[in-house]
Amino acid sequence: MKMKLSKELKSIWNLSWPVIIGMILQSLLGTVDMKFISMIGTAESAGASISNSASGVVFVMSALVASGTVAIVARAFGEDNQDEVKRIGSQSIILAGIVGSGIGWVCSWNTYGILQGMFNPETSVLQSAAAYLNIIFLGTVFVFVNYTIRSILQALGDTKTPLYIFGAANVLNAILDPIFIFSLDYGVKGAAIATVLSNIFAFFMISYIYLKKVHEGRLMEYFNYGRLRLRDTLRILRIGLWSCLQQVSRPITGMMMFRIVSEVGKKEGIAAFGIGGQLFNYTFILLTGLTVAVSVMVGQNLGRKDLEKTDEIIREGLKVAMINMAIFAIPYMIFPRYIIQFFLNDEKVIQLGIEYLRIVYIGVIFVIFPTVYGGAFQGAGDTFPPMVSSIFANVLVKLPLAYFLAKNLEMGTDGVWWAIAISVMIEAGMIWFYFHRGTWKTKKV
Repeated sequence: MKMKLSKELKSIWNLSWPVIIGMILQSLLGTVDMKFISMIGTAESAGASISNSASGVVFVMSALVASGTVAIVARAFGEDNQDEVKRIGSQSIILAGIVGSGIGWVCSWNTYGILQGMFNPETSVLQSAAAYLNIIFLGTVFVFVNYTIRSILQALGDTKTPLYIFGAANVLNAILDPIFIFSLDYGVKGAAIATVLSNIFAFFMISYIYLKKVHEGRLMEYFNYGRLRLRDTLRILRIGLWSCLQQVSRPITGMMMFRIVSEVGKKEGIAAFGIGGQLFNYTFILLTGLTVAVSVMVGQNLGRKDLEKTDEIIREGLKVAMINMAIFAIPYMIFPRYIIQFFLNDEKVIQLGIEYLRIVYIGVIFVIFPTVYGGAFQGAGDTFPPMVSSIFANVLVKLPLAYFLAKNLEMGTDGVWWAIAISVMIEAGMIWFYFHRGTWKTKKV
């Protein structure tokens, strides 16, 4: 049994570590962005925070195509069905381009409306956010296509190539940031320009790798397989729809939470919320890699009809997730002041940030269940239960509870922080219930 456990952990690690390294680079990039922007001022830091919240909602919609792609391609790869891998993969890329272009165009024309409707920020914050977001939305199509191709490669068991490509893109972004922000004096616009250029670079690189790896460089074969077929499109979107709704619910409610925070905590509360969220990205680095590994391995093993190995993968994944959460409890609970102070030496922001880290982490500890079980549901193509759990917890619990605690009970930002923590606990309990029903093991894709 020990040898078997060791083998499963090794398999999880082999798929996870490139994703983890990529997430580290991405989180460092986000930290660098936030640091550079914070050097301009508190209003700019707050503007970038709500802009990242808004763009996060838009970019996570890429799951509409990518999530269905992962489930179908991983299952086809496990069945050794190369024709389906090529067909679904190529159609998914074309579909991602169409969806990403449409969403990006709509958002770019409604930037001010989105910011005012969702956040209603102070004028100085609104101006900074709009300047940043107008440019970010121009790169939406590249984000969608990049995420879809990365998902295809990961479904095939290749998590290293996306690491190299997006790692290089992150380094490029970090180099371009100070050039555009300070040297060319573009301010917050400079950070957005650097991000879009880096995404374009990644697009060309990962498209080349996909063509070479899946179609052996045959461009015409790619276009032949890429012609959209209604049946395949519906298969992709049917799985992806629930996953998209699940993933969108969290950032959408996050935007609404920003609005509540802005009303009770002003720009200092917004800055603390944004910085705290950026810090929590580090907590989710290993968890993101774990989710990818679990989803790919579950999908491939369900394709091989190996349910025993599927169960073993999930058990080992839970152990790794628990260790991760225990490690991150140390800095967030013991010395959060020094972490927040790295970004802004504003005493009010520091105090609100300390309370955010300590309160929210009480609930975030339970995210191990949505992480691992969510990966299993993703790999099985059964994305409905995670969607129900996420929407119930985030929309029906977190939002009204945050408003009630923050305003009716006059708890201020602490009320928002407690609402976040409680909603994570509820989502974890719901997905635990759905998982142990076991119906995901027989899901047809």
